[in-house]
Amino acid sequence: MKISLTINGRAVEAEVDGSTSLLHALRAAGFWSVKHGCETGDCGACAVLLDGRLVNSCALLAVQADGKHILTTEGLGNLAVQGWKSTPGLHPLQEAFVEVGAIQCGYCTPAMLLAAKELLDAKGYAPGGAPQPLGEQQVREALSGVLCRCTGYVKPVQAVLRAAARMRGEEPPPLEARPIPVDIARQWEAARGSRPGSAAGGAPGAQPVLTQPLLTLRVTPQAAAYQVVGQAVPKVDGLKLVQGKPAFADDIELRGMLVAKVLYSPVAHARIKRIEVDRARRLPGVAAVLTYKDIPRVVYSTAGQSDPIPGPLDTFSLDSKVRYVGDRVAFVAAESEAIAREALRLIEVEYEELPAVLDPRRAMTPGAARLHDEPEFVNFGESDPSRNLAAHLDIRIGDPDKGFAEAERIFEAEYLVPKVQQASIEPHAVVTYWDEDDRLVIRTSTQVPFHVRRILAPVLNLPPKRIRVIKPRIGGGFGGKQEVLIEDVAAHLTIATGRPVRFEYTREEEFVSSRSRHPMRVRMRTGVTRNGSITANEMYVISDTGAYGCHGLTVTGNTGHKAMALYVGDGAYRQSPNIHFSADVVYTNTAPSGAFRGYGVPQGFFPVEVHMERIAHALGMDPLAFRLKNALRAGELHPFSLAWSEGREPRPGLSTCW
Repeated sequence: MKISLTINGRAVEAEVDGSTSLLHALRAAGFWSVKHGCETGDCGACAVLLDGRLVNSCALLAVQADGKHILTTEGLGNLAVQGWKSTPGLHPLQEAFVEVGAIQCGYCTPAMLLAAKELLDAKGYAPGGAPQPLGEQQVREALSGVLCRCTGYVKPVQAVLRAAARMRGEEPPPLEARPIPVDIARQWEAARGSRPGSAAGGAPGAQPVLTQPLLTLRVTPQAAAYQVVGQAVPKVDGLKLVQGKPAFADDIELRGMLVAKVLYSPVAHARIKRIEVDRARRLPGVAAVLTYKDIPRVVYSTAGQSDPIPGPLDTFSLDSKVRYVGDRVAFVAAESEAIAREALRLIEVEYEELPAVLDPRRAMTPGAARLHDEPEFVNFGESDPSRNLAAHLDIRIGDPDKGFAEAERIFEAEYLVPKVQQASIEPHAVVTYWDEDDRLVIRTSTQVPFHVRRILAPVLNLPPKRIRVIKPRIGGGFGGKQEVLIEDVAAHLTIATGRPVRFEYTREEEFVSSRSRHPMRVRMRTGVTRNGSITANEMYVISDTGAYGCHGLTVTGNTGHKAMALYVGDGAYRQSPNIHFSADVVYTNTAPSGAFRGYGVPQGFFPVEVHMERIAHALGMDPLAFRLKNALRAGELHPFSLAWSEGREPRPGLSTCW
């Protein structure tokens, strides 16, 4: 059906069907500022002003907007000078967002600007209105419906307040960086003297409780001698982002572009006995349907890491075996998303279900179902697929047994760290096509463009020089886009059809088939003297890597490498720390784990810090004093630096490279 919209003051006619969302209609018309982040109106990235009211365009049908006025960020304001033509210029909100540095990834910025405009209009800031005072809490409430994983909202709030001041005719104060010193030692002593149980009074042996944050906040003063270094400078592409111009992987339209979809496994562990795709291939509008029978069987790792990849090769683009609910079964390319979804429904698959292992402790036991029995599996280091081990680590520093023998008290405890999803507002998105030089172009929301090219070259049977990876801005990554998850899907379909292909995860696919933080079970054992010196420290980790070993070794290695080196002991034990770190990285029939901000370190610091707190209280020591007594100090050698390095033996440093 045909609908009529007024978008940014211009009449637009669009041909849509009854199920087309307003989001898709606007993006199809070239309004790229309207972003896809979910399909349920939860993230707010798709927000537009509909007759002056902020709405989530993903949760609204296009036909519901028929005859209405829509404002997107493209219509908010543009640069004043357009050659021989001029415009009214940027909106004060756009100027303020650039000025204060309120933009990080920029994916949610267009929606934030519109949310702020709705607020300002309601408070009398529209032309001809009487502007009312604006408070920080009002701004925070207005922006709260637009989820942001980067900024923490501090600078966007500051930008809105700054724009409002200008629109009231006020000149906001200059943006300055000022040092704000806080004397920790004096604050700590004051707290000790004023809390129950301190030297100033209270029950003997009671510990002071400090409720104030012990921080030193230093803002680097501006360096007058330099134009850029030490100065606050506008984001290099800030103007592009506040105007809603194309900036991200999916902000592109190519002639004849197909839409890709993936059929996922509904079972956790099975062999594919039969897969029938003829009905799907015959469906009008379907350009290609691919299964494991149609593409080369090349083993690889999806982990975007250095070469050689520090981990096993255990993945195929498509395999005759599925290993978790959400594993890939078939690829489809079609003229539209609706046709692609119908094609998925027409694919018939018969599974031979196998026993599933969901607990990493059981996965290592004799007789447990084996996830990886493929002959192409390539071991790395201590991986052992017969025991469902993607990796094993055992690092000893000093003499831990001697340290525990000398301890006057030994503390043991076990801690659980759960699986967590990165939840970037921009989903994984990729567009692939052949260029005029016969190169396969992969335009993708990735954190690791060079790894994408290197990893996919053998998978696609192309030399690296015939693959060009374009990495536009990414709308949040947090480690989840340090993985080659979607690029091969679109690339295989472009090779099969010769046409451009677009593939973008839904929010459900992000949770089902993306990557997450490694869940871990961490056992701590620490020996101490009665005066609080650590004599030996031990950590054993069971890390659940899920169905594939991507990032398993290096993430888990960092869990021990960073956390266990923080507290080394005191006195003789400081000179020669006694540390034992061991870990089993285990395959289970669950969604794979991968890189996540902190890269394994949060999983280690949580149990270590809780453990140190418990020990300090048990010894009757101040927790901070106990930590400072045993903590690694500036200028001291990091004990793990000579024992482990991202899955490789440590190598000589720069000083030997002459």
